[in-house]
Amino acid sequence: MRKALFVIAALVLGVLPALAQTSQAIEIIDFNGSRYPTAGETRLVIEFRNFPATPAADEIEITVNGLPVSNLEILPIGGSSQVPIGVVLAIDASGSMSGAPLAAAKAAAIEFVNRATTGDQMALITFSNAVSTISGFTNRPADLIPRIQSIEAGGETAFNDAVIQGVSMFGAGAARNLIANLVIMTDGADTASNATLAEAVAEVEQRGVRVFGIALQGSEFDSAAVEAVSTAGNGLFLTTPDPSQLSNLYGQVSQEISNTMVARFLSPVFSPGEAEFVVSYAGMSASETFTVSGFATTTTAGPTTTVTFPPPSTSIVVSNAPLDMETLLLMAAGGIALTLFLFVVILFGRESEDDPNRFVKRLQAYGRRGRPEVEEKRSVLERLPLLNRFSAAAEEEVRRRGLLSGMNSTLEQANVPMTAGEAILAMIGLAAVGGILVWIFNGLLAGVIGFAVFLLLSIAIVNFTGRREKKKFEKQLPDTLTLMSTSLRAGYSLLQATEAVANEAPNPTAREFGRAIAEARLGLTVSDALRGVVDRTQSQDFEWATMAIEIQREVGGNLAEVLTTVADTMRQRNRLKGEIKALTAEGRISAIVLGALPILMGMFLWTTNRDYLMPLFENTFGQIAVGIGVLMMAAGIFWSKKIVDIEI
Repeated sequence: MRKALFVIAALVLGVLPALAQTSQAIEIIDFNGSRYPTAGETRLVIEFRNFPATPAADEIEITVNGLPVSNLEILPIGGSSQVPIGVVLAIDASGSMSGAPLAAAKAAAIEFVNRATTGDQMALITFSNAVSTISGFTNRPADLIPRIQSIEAGGETAFNDAVIQGVSMFGAGAARNLIANLVIMTDGADTASNATLAEAVAEVEQRGVRVFGIALQGSEFDSAAVEAVSTAGNGLFLTTPDPSQLSNLYGQVSQEISNTMVARFLSPVFSPGEAEFVVSYAGMSASETFTVSGFATTTTAGPTTTVTFPPPSTSIVVSNAPLDMETLLLMAAGGIALTLFLFVVILFGRESEDDPNRFVKRLQAYGRRGRPEVEEKRSVLERLPLLNRFSAAAEEEVRRRGLLSGMNSTLEQANVPMTAGEAILAMIGLAAVGGILVWIFNGLLAGVIGFAVFLLLSIAIVNFTGRREKKKFEKQLPDTLTLMSTSLRAGYSLLQATEAVANEAPNPTAREFGRAIAEARLGLTVSDALRGVVDRTQSQDFEWATMAIEIQREVGGNLAEVLTTVADTMRQRNRLKGEIKALTAEGRISAIVLGALPILMGMFLWTTNRDYLMPLFENTFGQIAVGIGVLMMAAGIFWSKKIVDIEI
């Protein structure tokens, strides 16, 4: 008899763990009333708490303002319901867990992970002296299992800090869209946390995360803390003295999470306003009032119920959660910064074609400014002494390093009427705006990276604009030389022929030759003025034409005939370049696609499913693979470019 009593006591204490919350309850935890994919479709997420088995879907009734709904469909959460579940597993890795307790805890956690359905998002943290995030959210069980197996015990117990860290993981990025659950397992009292139990409980209540506390009764066991956070999180408090029973406890938690159901239906309420939703099951009910938007409907179908229970699956798919708000704001910040930069370039980089003083203004932009005659005509830098001093200091630093000439040439080639100091100030200012916006939404490190990216993007845009202007100038050059040749044959002098080009040719040729005319009128020779055009455009073709003009002026000859010959030669070269460009088009587009595809795919995965990429940055082999991949990509891009880059 005593032996039988002993067996019963063992079952009560060990095999059947204690439940702190035994009362069954129903609660509506999420509401979504949308017009898509069907007008008036409504979705409710319903928790059936402390039910020993999955509720019978055909017995669930839903009414809106007392009226039955139509086209009712009940799905278990996750999987085909398209409502993502989020679970943070927190495992005690303190020294008291050494040996059999930790081994049993790891085995139970692995079994819990294997029960996950398709699309479930899980994260893993451990706590001892401090809290360690072992893995961010992932829907790949295969990623979590080896990390669970690698957990080692040692140190004290930071239980309160683990609770705060676990619930806070649902406050960032795409995790905000998850139905949040925290499963925390410990065997002892808190001995190392910086936070108090009251702070941990307050964090749970504020975040609205459901907490499941699993307590293994050890030598320093204290159930009060685990029970407190479980109660605050409307979850379960489970305890056992036998480590081998941890799998059963995790199984109860898995069952409790799977008791969350998703109901989809057509609401009978057609007008906007507040509506009361009531869910009834097994003599119990829960009601919530939500604001609904009105919709037009012609549905006359009676109430129907569709029960769908997809089989458990461990297939790996990418989460279908939408882009989080931080990613969208980051993209918006980048667009704003780029727009500001382009606005400045457009505002200061183009003059009105009808402005007769545009060449004078262009010359003033690259020289020392005199004292303005009218206060209203002072530039922004002159009105803001601090910015003016910064611009002057930046230009002096560039001059000291021997880069001033190169910067001025780049700005002149891109037709950006700014001094080097002004350009540096504009680029740094716009990059700082973009970096600050990135920092606000993604942290300091991302802000620094964003600043560097926006700065490099500004430089790249200036260089791209300069190359584009150079190509347009060289494309117009044969016609320009032909126009000069015919002007000379008509009896014009070289200066008059240059002025004819400035008046008749399109931009950028007219702009550059107009400046050459202005410089010639200020005292330069025509040859020196044309040499200035070479310096600004960096055109080798026009340099050859200028050399031909200088040689002719020194030794004599028919300059019109020389220019005609040079123009014909350039036309033949341009025709040959066009043929080569057509023949190498397939190779160039292949190089662009192959070079951009890995980068674009990486950016897409980083914004939509970042956890999928994190193993590449969290372990040594992944970092080595990234480094080797980047080097091979760079080599491939360089090789592809050399194949199709044929000099003429």
